[in-house]
Amino acid sequence: MGAGASRSAAADAALVLGELVANAVEHGRPDADGMIEVGWRVTAEVVQVGVHDWGHVSSLAPQRTGPSDSRGRGLSIVDLLSVQWAYVEDQGTRIGAELRLSR
Repeated sequence: MGAGASRSAAADAALVLGELVANAVEHGRPDADGMIEVGWRVTAEVVQVGVHDWGHVSSLAPQRTGPSDSRGRGLSIVDLLSVQWAYVEDQGTRIGAELRLSR
């Protein structure tokens, strides 16, 4: 990822991006070619990850889950590991998160 990134920061970024992609695949909608967009940007201090799908949501928030729930923890993981995350409805849903490169 970059010379300043710790292994745990890189693993956290991969996990957050994986959760965002999984949510887009499960709850979103691909474009006419069956694609979603995935991107990342690395700066000296943070990595920004994002996903764009062509579905629409009314709201996105971490869910409360119990110990026996096998699903529904994705945005809670994103929220816990990210400095910040947000989404916008712009020709579909764009969701992004920012994580520190060092911990």
